Amino acid sequence: MKIKNKIHFDKFKIFLIGVILLSITGILTIIIDKTLINIFKIPMDEYLDRAYSESKKLLITLSLMKGATDVIEGSTLNLNSIIGMDVEIGDLISPIHDTINILWKISLISTVILKIETLYYEIFKAKVANMLILISVISYLPTLFYFSKPMKLLKKISKYILMVVIFIYAVIPSSILISSKISEYFENEYQKPAIENLNKDFDSLNKSKDQLFKIDQEKSIFNIPGQFESTKEKINNLTEEIKIVSKSLVEYSPIIICIILLSYMIIPALLMFFLYKLIKIIFFDKMLK
Repeated sequence: MKIKNKIHFDKFKIFLIGVILLSITGILTIIIDKTLINIFKIPMDEYLDRAYSESKKLLITLSLMKGATDVIEGSTLNLNSIIGMDVEIGDLISPIHDTINILWKISLISTVILKIETLYYEIFKAKVANMLILISVISYLPTLFYFSKPMKLLKKISKYILMVVIFIYAVIPSSILISSKISEYFENEYQKPAIENLNKDFDSLNKSKDQLFKIDQEKSIFNIPGQFESTKEKINNLTEEIKIVSKSLVEYSPIIICIILLSYMIIPALLMFFLYKLIKIIFFDKMLK
């Protein structure tokens, strides 16, 4: 049994020395680039490009909505002073404005996260992996020959560096890819229709808002009662559109928020944690004690 263990021990030493040689000569960089990097890079690039593009479109759409509600809310006092009516458009639009602000902030965060993820492989290239693996192996090798307390510390450092390599080059990409497959169905079936319907309702609101600040060309500018009635009718139309948008926001906002949070934040984070724990238990706790 001791002879068998010694043979395995010697093979492990040879393996580590081989890794060092491959790393120094640059062969390990090529192997990592052609295997580990390429396995995740192509599907990740496709997903991230699509997700970033969709997220940017949503941010632009929400920015336009936010701008429209800002104009309506900010113009309420001027409108009152012009027509002399107690119009509470600002109060009506305020809940919409607050909800749009929340959606806009969440969309902005998701767009930033996706942009960082699209730059991921530009930062963590194969050469970085090669360097980290070399440091890990060089740190671990002396612990096979010496068994002092400093060597125990060195062994822990080596294991943590290797864990960082696995986390960066396997756990994070795997989490992103798996979460993309999970969230793709919900995005296509629920999020996109919700955004389209909400955008359609806001287009109608914008048209009513634009009409509100235009003089009725069919009536003379000196026809004060006629202009008054026309403006009153426009305000009623705008009020109805605000109610429709409010109803749409109540219906669609939770869907949009939930899918954004799940797709780009919660699911990837949970998968990263699960995969990290799995690798730690299987690889480090069992094999590299």
